[in-house]
Amino acid sequence: MRLFGTPLGWIMWLIYAVVRNYGIALILFTVLVKIAIFPLSIKQQKSTAKMAVFQPKINEIQQKYANNKQKQQEEMMKLYEAHGYNPMSGCLPMLIQFPILFGVIDVVYYPLTHILHLDKEVIASLTDIITANMGTVGQPQLQVISAVQDPAKVGWFSSVAPEILEKIQGFDYTLLGLDLGQVPTWGWNWLVLVPILAGVTSLAASIVSMKMSPGVENNNNGMMKGMMYLMPLMSVWIAFSVPVGVGIYWIISNLLAGVQSVVLHYMYNPEKYKEEYEAQMRAEEERRRQEREERRKKRREAGLADEEERPKKKKKPAEEQPAAPARDPHAEYLTAKEINRRRLAEARRRDAEKYGEEYVEVTDDDLR
Repeated sequence: MRLFGTPLGWIMWLIYAVVRNYGIALILFTVLVKIAIFPLSIKQQKSTAKMAVFQPKINEIQQKYANNKQKQQEEMMKLYEAHGYNPMSGCLPMLIQFPILFGVIDVVYYPLTHILHLDKEVIASLTDIITANMGTVGQPQLQVISAVQDPAKVGWFSSVAPEILEKIQGFDYTLLGLDLGQVPTWGWNWLVLVPILAGVTSLAASIVSMKMSPGVENNNNGMMKGMMYLMPLMSVWIAFSVPVGVGIYWIISNLLAGVQSVVLHYMYNPEKYKEEYEAQMRAEEERRRQEREERRKKRREAGLADEEERPKKKKKPAEEQPAAPARDPHAEYLTAKEINRRRLAEARRRDAEKYGEEYVEVTDDDLR
């Protein structure tokens, strides 16, 4: 996770340096991420419209070559290449979300590293103090912040430089009174709302996205419905496994995704692009038809029969087929004998010319 957390940590540090509140910085960071990947979302919207155009042809190919998967795949690739379509292009925005999420988890778990930029030696010393007083802990940096900001526990860190303690004590790691470093658990507390809201907003974002993409819902009904219910359940499960800060990021991200779906629907309406792609497909098919006609014309001018115009030989019924001539083993033997005679004569002729010897005719005795 550190691979993704380091660059995102610098962005979070820059935002926090301005607003001086980690919760607000997390919200602003989420908005910036959505703005940054908005061009990719536009591409996904166009890809969705294009898929709605291709779907009837894809279904036709799947039915036609249902028993030949290799041929089916070849025809699919020909279809995509002919119209410049990449079926994986619409998945890019979704794939980008995962490394960003991993980076956010890393930033939330290690604020002393990413936000306060403390030295590794200082962080190790603080962690040792926490371990000595509390035993093994799951999130040492979060526990350090909680202990230093607790008047009853700050005395544990008497050996730490005062400026370091002041820096940690001044770090606002809350949002609306919620400690973003706490991990939610089932029970009567406010933190349990975060995973629930993460699941609810994920489901709402999926429903809005499907409503804004009418062609996709019909073409991939089973798959889309499965994902629509699976992702919210995953959101709830993950939000109960990580600090509240990650859940807050997920909630804001889902809300922005729903708003984005509505905005994209009106700015880049799938039906509009569907008509555009259908026109492109008709134009491409017309161009290929004209090319075929041009090839036929050239073949006619050259006096060659067109492949499609060549008369196909019809196989006669069995009763109309001429009877095979009776075999003559004696004639076949003489023919084979004559062939061997000529081969041997040719070999003797070459040897006579090569070595300057007299040519001797081949006799029947030579062939026995």
